Amino acid sequence: MGFLNLLAFGYLASIGLVVFLYIFNKKKNIVHVSSLIPWGVLNEDTVRSKVFKIDLLFLLQILLILLLVFFLAKPYIKSSIINISGKNIVLVVDSSASMQTVEGNETRFDQARSQALKMIGKLGQWDKMMVISSNYSSTVVCDFTNDKAKLNKTINDLMPKDTGTNLDEGVSLGVSFLKNAERGEMYVLTDRSASSINFTNLKSGNIKFITFGKESANVAITSLDVYQDMFKDYSEREAYVTIENYSNDSKTVRLSVFLNDEIIMEEKLELASNEQKTLSVMHLNSPGILKAGIQTDDFLSVDNTAYAIINEIKPINILLVSDNYSLKDELAKIEQSTHRIIVTHIATSEYEQEVVKDYDVAIFHKFIPDNNPNINALYITPYLHSPNSQDEDVKGSTFGGVLISEHHLVSPVKILDWDNSHPTMLHLTNLDGLDIKSAFVMKPPDWSIPLIKISDNLNDSPIAFAGWYKGKKIMSLGFDLSDFDFSKSDGLRMLIMTLNIIQWLNPYEAVDNNKLLTGGQYRLNYALTENIEIVTPGNEVLKYDAKEDATEENFVFNKIEYTGEYKISGTNLNTRFVANLFDVNESRIAPGSIDGEELKFEEKEAETLVKNGKTEIGKYLLLLVPFILFIEWLLYHKKVRAGTA
Repeated sequence: MGFLNLLAFGYLASIGLVVFLYIFNKKKNIVHVSSLIPWGVLNEDTVRSKVFKIDLLFLLQILLILLLVFFLAKPYIKSSIINISGKNIVLVVDSSASMQTVEGNETRFDQARSQALKMIGKLGQWDKMMVISSNYSSTVVCDFTNDKAKLNKTINDLMPKDTGTNLDEGVSLGVSFLKNAERGEMYVLTDRSASSINFTNLKSGNIKFITFGKESANVAITSLDVYQDMFKDYSEREAYVTIENYSNDSKTVRLSVFLNDEIIMEEKLELASNEQKTLSVMHLNSPGILKAGIQTDDFLSVDNTAYAIINEIKPINILLVSDNYSLKDELAKIEQSTHRIIVTHIATSEYEQEVVKDYDVAIFHKFIPDNNPNINALYITPYLHSPNSQDEDVKGSTFGGVLISEHHLVSPVKILDWDNSHPTMLHLTNLDGLDIKSAFVMKPPDWSIPLIKISDNLNDSPIAFAGWYKGKKIMSLGFDLSDFDFSKSDGLRMLIMTLNIIQWLNPYEAVDNNKLLTGGQYRLNYALTENIEIVTPGNEVLKYDAKEDATEENFVFNKIEYTGEYKISGTNLNTRFVANLFDVNESRIAPGSIDGEELKFEEKEAETLVKNGKTEIGKYLLLLVPFILFIEWLLYHKKVRAGTA
């Protein structure tokens, strides 16, 4: 044993102070003398003693001083310190759709799970493991821990998703943790080869791929497209399903198509190796969920089913706010020929905010309401007339300033380009030859995209834009539709454009929701203002609170992890969408070949470091101090009560 602070022993001089206090505060012996008996002779040591008597209280005080001095001197004992450095293991588990491929009596993911559990069982006492799940995104599902029970639960709770995989992201995430981990190594459990990963640091000797998969035969539905027009009956709508054989052998495939769980089509077909066929789906006679499924001899079932939505055909009530009867007459031609729209015309002076609540779509012709009407709407040359005065700058109107911030007139008009990918521009050709006498160029708002551009002083300037504003579809045209006669050949392109615009504004059409893929995003196109519930294909109910989950941005649902129908409901919301896999990389389940040599891998070993150390024991002596103080206090009060203190 040794002492780190020898100077502390100087405090032992305080013992002399205690002795000094005892000598000059010695006890007095009280002698009782009877008044009837003569004085006896008393010895001197009975009357006064020069040396105090050592008692237990004095010994406790001396012991207390010794303990405090020893504590300040920092006593220690020599010891050997053993430091064991274990491994830090990063485990990346591929949980994408292809891991659902059946291999024998289990899936590839089951094999990966078994491998992971074996690795957990072999962890040393000082080893730690982190688990990363990788599908369409990569997530740390368990941070570094040596708790085997927690790791086992994490692995057993993992399930493969119906999505593609971004394994590059998972490996990259794992490497970022390896850089800061002492004695780190990473294992990737997947059905893909290391050569398929686009990551430059894979040559590191502490990364090992453990691959699964032998089967290669698979047939998949690669697309289910529905072409629907609100101006066509259900029987006139078209649907096509494409099936592809990814195996090396010919396959016999039985196709079944259901509409609202009722079978409407069955067909048997033969597919040669790597052949695909597209079939037309017949008998579309009602709105609902269209489901196509195939039965064949393959090893992956998640891509054997696809879904689409057949939109409901409902008449659209359109409110036309205009002082011009020419446009009313042109819309009346569509109304009479299609029986799909009902147009109600009012003058601009008759418009009130509440009037739009009874309509599905509004068309404002040379007019801007003071406030946002909160309805899907088309604005035709709205900047010609602000709400109060024809000459007043449109910025004077709150909503007008949002809709049109900058504008100027261009004449003549030469169309340079148009966005034929937008639904309002479909089936339109040769717009560059369109006869438009004059048009207003405008600056599109941030929430919109330009649709038609013209030449303006050597610039490409928009005269039409469309977008979502506060959950409603809005389109603005810088030229006047009333200048065209829809019944004449020159007005045919304007007729098609008008039909496209009405169909796009139709709130009952769900055009974008038929093409969502698993791993993608569903947007409500407005901020969340009410509590909603989303029911997934697995009947999991996800709740979103308007107070907790609402943002100023559009609400985005990004947990599309399984194929099938998703239902969204709220106080003022009742809609749905479907999601499909349609991922060639997942459907092509053949194990990837490894280019070149297998990655070199050197397994780490636990490291033991022994060094001499000094273990202080003074803190243990200090623990005795309060106990001795308590004993001293009890002893003192006992003497006080006995009168001997």
